[in-house]
Amino acid sequence: MASWRGAFTGLVPQDFLDRMDPASIAASWADSIAAGRSRIHVAVHDKRVIGYAGVGPERDQAAPPTTGELYALFVHPDHWGTGAGRALTDAACADLRAAGCTVVQLWVLEANIRARRFYKRYGFTETADRTHSSLDNLPEIRLTASL
Repeated sequence: MASWRGAFTGLVPQDFLDRMDPASIAASWADSIAAGRSRIHVAVHDKRVIGYAGVGPERDQAAPPTTGELYALFVHPDHWGTGAGRALTDAACADLRAAGCTVVQLWVLEANIRARRFYKRYGFTETADRTHSSLDNLPEIRLTASL
């Protein structure tokens, strides 16, 4: 939860962050993985999970089957700037390439300038696609990169 709070404090309403339930989030990931809809990669430091990345097929039904999606990328704030985020993104992109994807897409909160800079440095470009997130209906931007 520290990675979520670190990433979203000041970007989403505090009451939304306060209502987040780690057990519910973990159960949702477990269900998605068990159903074969997504895969997860973790970063470990000193035998502790410090971050994760979730990937799978692009959720947009109109997307070609060669388009994958990075559903989530979170690193504990104590490990920001250590290369953990890059390593997780590398693992996620390698996973999608191995699954036959040639493109990866993701959604990021429009107000999350820090994440947008990270993805731009990684090679993602912003598209004209916009939506509103499940995070309190806040504006999001779609980013894309070639694999």
